[in-house]
Amino acid sequence: MSDSPAYLTEFRPRFRPPSAADLCIPVPCMTTGQTNEEVMEVFNRHRDLVALPVVEGVRPIGLINRSIFLSQMSKQFRMELYGRKSCIAFMDKEPLIVEAAMDIDTLTRRTVEYGEKALSDGFIITRDGVFAGVGNGLQLMRVVADLQASRNRQIMHSIEYASVIQQSTLRASRDTLARACAQADLVWEPRDVVGGDFYQFCLAEGGWFGAVADCTGHGVPGAFMTLIASTSLGKAIERHGPQDPAGLLGSVNRSIKQVLGQMDGEDETPGSDDGMDAAFFWFEPAAGRLVFAGARLSLYVLRPDADAVEMVEGQRKGVGYVDSGLDYAWENQPVQLPAGSLVFITTDGLTDQVGGPRAIALGKRRLRELLLHHRADGPEVLNRAVLECLRTWQGEHGRRDDVTFLAFRA
Repeated sequence: MSDSPAYLTEFRPRFRPPSAADLCIPVPCMTTGQTNEEVMEVFNRHRDLVALPVVEGVRPIGLINRSIFLSQMSKQFRMELYGRKSCIAFMDKEPLIVEAAMDIDTLTRRTVEYGEKALSDGFIITRDGVFAGVGNGLQLMRVVADLQASRNRQIMHSIEYASVIQQSTLRASRDTLARACAQADLVWEPRDVVGGDFYQFCLAEGGWFGAVADCTGHGVPGAFMTLIASTSLGKAIERHGPQDPAGLLGSVNRSIKQVLGQMDGEDETPGSDDGMDAAFFWFEPAAGRLVFAGARLSLYVLRPDADAVEMVEGQRKGVGYVDSGLDYAWENQPVQLPAGSLVFITTDGLTDQVGGPRAIALGKRRLRELLLHHRADGPEVLNRAVLECLRTWQGEHGRRDDVTFLAFRA
């Protein structure tokens, strides 16, 4: 039974990170008074011994590399000349010596700093300066690889759970879109497990509001930005209502700048220069009236009797970046939509995707041609065609960004 006090037992760590002690192999060692003949005998008895430590008293002072030693002693007359001399003659006087308590990360850095010889010869391990044994580079690499694999698994588990959370926050908006517009379809594909694109929809008297946004970055940083931006948008809608998209862009801009310390010069060294590109709109189905406000994103409109896709350009100012003024005002652009008109909004992950025979961006022209070609199809069929076009165009090129696009009929 342990004599440790109860409070020490209760808080004793259950997991001890690996250290140099876990790599320590007890091996024979030589003293400065022993000869090279004795070193030869030890190497002959221990065929797997890569290097032989040399100690002075109880403290290590050097390391004899097996290959170098045997190579030198095999030369003509070397055994006669050096056989009875001290073993320090062929000793590396500056080996890597580490304490058993040294953690693996520090040991790895030290080994890399020492260079190739620390990986090939190994290193000496001590306990309070007293020789304890040796470790070798192959063992260290195995432990580092196992640690990295374990850390990667933990990170991936965290990211995968973050994906569950992110998708849960978006699910309510997707359900709202289905209620607001029967002829609507949305594609949301993060480049990584989580992404920096988000969408938001809400119903109100006489119409419904929609937002498609592309936050700075992708992966985990992008996902953090979506939480900030979508929360800011939700609060803005609660305060001001959804009928003024430009006003909502301004409100979200101020909120992001406040959260990230980008207060229009008040802080000369902001923590980040992050924000989002966005397309906000308010649509009144009965009147066929849509109000659009864009921050570096555009609205694509194809009316039933039109021969071309119209582009309603957003303004060239992003939301929440350092160069976006705190009081910058976006403009509402009214768009009249006859019944049956097709509306399409996308983040730039679609049009900026590199591919094709010349490894160039998909571009807005190809997207407009695709929309025109599928003008008679429903939004779901159209979006599947757009997605297939993206994947074909991408080919063997990596996905550059998150992709989100919305299609609906007025």
